[in-house]
Parts: sequence; structure tokens; C-alpha cells
Amino acid sequence: MDNQVIEGQTISFDTITYGSTYRNCMIENSFDPVKVDSVTFDHCVFMQTDFVRSEWLDTVIDHCEFLNAAFNESYFFRSEIKSCRMMGCDFSNQTVFKEMTIKDCQLSYSNFSVTHFQDVEFTRCDLKEASFQAVEIKKKLMFPESNLEGCDFIETNMKFVDFSQSEFETVILDPRLVRGLSINAYQATILVTLLGIKLK
Repeated sequence: MDNQVIEGQTISFDTITYGSTYRNCMIENSFDPVKVDSVTFDHCVFMQTDFVRSEWLDTVIDHCEFLNAAFNESYFFRSEIKSCRMMGCDFSNQTVFKEMTIKDCQLSYSNFSVTHFQDVEFTRCDLKEASFQAVEIKKKLMFPESNLEGCDFIETNMKFVDFSQSEFETVILDPRLVRGLSINAYQATILVTLLGIKLK
């Protein structure tokens, strides 16, 4: 049944149903790759850390925890992740984020290398020392009010990236691929120094 709300229960991932809301639930391991559609997870605890090749479609993940979880080769579409603790998560190796909003999340030391971003916004997220190496970007990748300190964008074409509302003192970029990157005046001074350019 669609639109049902399930609260305070222990649920197997394999019994998650389309259109349902799970609130304060404990979600047990799935024996198959996770696939959820039009589901809301609100203050849930996930027992597993292996989400390789998972699919998250039109899904809301709110105030959940995925510490050091693996999301390699996964697909996120038209979903929202907010107020989640996801430090050290691995999204690398062909994971796709398409039309996504990620808000108020702890994502320090996470790995987004060799992923695909299309129309994605990280808002007020802590991305300290996250890796975005060799990322493919379409339309936009924005970081309003997010912490990008120490993030690594080596081998990533920055054409559709917007840093202008983010915060950092150090970030790693590929000088050959910075054309088109949006920054503010203060960041321009920082990046000139980081790229080895001397101001006189």
C-alpha cells in the first residue's frame, strides 16, 4: 500500500515498499542490491554498510547515519539527502548523482572520485578533505555554504562547478582544467596562490 507510515519497527530492506515512509526504524541488511523508489527514511538506523550498485529514486533520506558505507556504482536520481552523517563514505567508481540536493550533511573524508554529477547541489555540507578526482559534471555542481577545505579535484574539468558561496583555504585543482570555474573575489586570491601564480 502506498503512502503508509511505519514507525519504530525493525524492517528488512527487502520488504521496503514503494511510496512508504519509515520513521525511527531499524533497517536490516538486504541480501540483494538495494533498490528504493519514492521512499522516505526519517531518523532511521541502517544495519548494513554495503550499498554497492544500489538505486535511490525520488527518495528522501533525513537524519540517518551511514558511516564508512560503500555506495560504489550506485544511482541517485531526483532524491534529497539531508542532515545525515556520512563521513568516510565511498561513492567512487561510476556512481551517478542526477538532479540531487544534499543538505546539512557530514561528508568529510568521503570519496566521490570517478563519479557522474548532473544538476547537483551540496548545501551547508561539511566536505572536508573529500575526493572529487576525475569527476564528470553536467549542467551544474554547486556548494553553497559548504566547507571544501582540502578537497581534491585533480583530473576534474571544473567548467560547471560553482565555488562562489563555499568556504576553503586550501583546495586541490588541476591547473589545466579550471577554465569556467565560478569563484568569488576572495577565493580568486587564494587560488592564485595555490596555482603557483605570483602577485606583485
